[in-house]
Amino acid sequence: MDEQRMQAYVALIGQLLNCPQGQEGELLQAHADLLDAGLIATIDQVAAYLESQKSGSAQWLRGFAAQLAEAIGLQQSAPQGTEAARQFFLETLQLITDKRGNSQQIYPLWARQQTCFDTDLLAVLPTVAAQLLQGETEQRTFIAAVLGEFGNLIQQFPLGIRWLNLELGIAAYEQSLQVRTREAMPVDW
Repeated sequence: MDEQRMQAYVALIGQLLNCPQGQEGELLQAHADLLDAGLIATIDQVAAYLESQKSGSAQWLRGFAAQLAEAIGLQQSAPQGTEAARQFFLETLQLITDKRGNSQQIYPLWARQQTCFDTDLLAVLPTVAAQLLQGETEQRTFIAAVLGEFGNLIQQFPLGIRWLNLELGIAAYEQSLQVRTREAMPVDW
């Protein structure tokens, strides 16, 4: 999914949230080219963000997404789940290690896995990272470096949902900095 289409989805979602009740159908007809699984996935991610901001619109948006998915003949998939997100995160860290952080090799793979970069991943990242950082000093240093590289790569990733990419990057940096402190690594600082 390209950035321009993602922006169109987000703009449509904003219009849906702000349009008068009962006029959603007209709005959707005007944007029929955007009615697909990508819109449903984006609605789900925006709803998750609104929930984190304690917005009452999140519940309405989720209900609307379910109705829309049914209307356009899509089955709305269940959330990825924490175990799947945990496994994806571990595979992502391994990919970064294998490709030595080369964005030209990593980004094409991530482009095919955009839906995995979701709020479930954001929720499990601190826990999984903390577990990985419990090893020996050398292992902790290596994992912290990989987490930092993940933060760099995801916050510069040109696809996906920008705010989510930034939040994933921040979460990775926070975990990395548990090990990569100024006292422990003054040269890197």
